[in-house]
Amino acid sequence: MNKKFFVIAIIILLAVIACVAIYVLSTNSNNSVPTNSEGQEAFSLKYNEVEIVPGTEFNESAINEESSFSEIPSCAFDGTDKVYTYDNVEITVAEVSGKDTVYSVYFIDDTIETAEGVKISNSKKTMLEKYGDSYKEELGNKYTYTKNNVELSFIVENDIITGITYTLKTNN
Repeated sequence: MNKKFFVIAIIILLAVIACVAIYVLSTNSNNSVPTNSEGQEAFSLKYNEVEIVPGTEFNESAINEESSFSEIPSCAFDGTDKVYTYDNVEITVAEVSGKDTVYSVYFIDDTIETAEGVKISNSKKTMLEKYGDSYKEELGNKYTYTKNNVELSFIVENDIITGITYTLKTNN
């Protein structure tokens, strides 16, 4: 009887350890790689400790900073887009499937940087070191990297980054 109890106790203990390990691994992986609404890895930005990923729902109250607000006709979707302008970024939000969804994030100045550590005023060389050379070049100075449905674009003038924008890639 004691032998059976001991074997059952060990099996239960191993099951508990396995469950805890699975939980810890899944929690760490969810926090380390930003994903879009389809669960795919995507480019993202952390602003005021809030992860902002184009294609995901926007929670304006989480940012904890006052913004100016305006609405503009949507270029990518039906209706109007909401534009929240903060001190360092401008976030454009569109209604997608009934939810306010991040459409684009535009850097206003050089006080913030991408998750990979690139900011306005860095060199083109820094961009290439962090993101590589698998970009699409447009207009001779726009370099766009794509990760699933999120595009990260850099405007480069005289080998210096002068603009950074994250955009949700749409079929429109």
